[in-house]
Amino acid sequence: MSAHDARNYATNYAVLTGDLVQSRTIKADRYDSVLYQLEQLFASKAEDWALSYSFYRGDAFQLLLAKPQYGVRLAVCIRLTLLSLGQDCKISIGIGAVTNLRQDIKSATGPAFTLSGTGLDSLSGSQRLQLRCQQSELENILAVPVQLADAMLAKLTARQAEAVLLHLINPGLAHEALAQKLGTSRANVTKLLNNSHFDYQLLQAFLAYCEQHICRSMAL
Repeated sequence: MSAHDARNYATNYAVLTGDLVQSRTIKADRYDSVLYQLEQLFASKAEDWALSYSFYRGDAFQLLLAKPQYGVRLAVCIRLTLLSLGQDCKISIGIGAVTNLRQDIKSATGPAFTLSGTGLDSLSGSQRLQLRCQQSELENILAVPVQLADAMLAKLTARQAEAVLLHLINPGLAHEALAQKLGTSRANVTKLLNNSHFDYQLLQAFLAYCEQHICRSMAL
């Protein structure tokens, strides 16, 4: 099923609105590389997660997922992609209805877009990730776990973020195979994935927890 067809059958969506942090300090050639890596991530998941995306204002992006259960996972992958490049972003996830779908998602409207946009505007200080839901009960269930995940991600080095991202994108890949892709030893991969302030298995459990509750709340 194409992303367009999936959107026709979905009643709830995830909208992700993101804004690069300190984008003016990124050199032009580096900036092009950052945008390219993000677009590669988006394109790789477009069909499986029924998503469409758009960049705007040069340093911002917005994504629409017809499979809202993957909204948190995608937000985490976006953060990891940027952190692995020495960058970061603020990103807000809005889950709810979309009342006016358009070919250009920047002009679409509905609660999911409103929640995502107002959520991004409300991010302050060191907070980089937020989730807002049309269903208040779902938002209450996921609010604290999302805050904890945000705090964990902020502590990752670029190398650690690269290893965790590679593991998430290739969940069945053994540590030895990950080591080959990263150009390091198996022991070092294990060290990168499990360190004093981060545990990749805990991150996996967090993502599964979010997906389970989103699916249950929306009867997906």
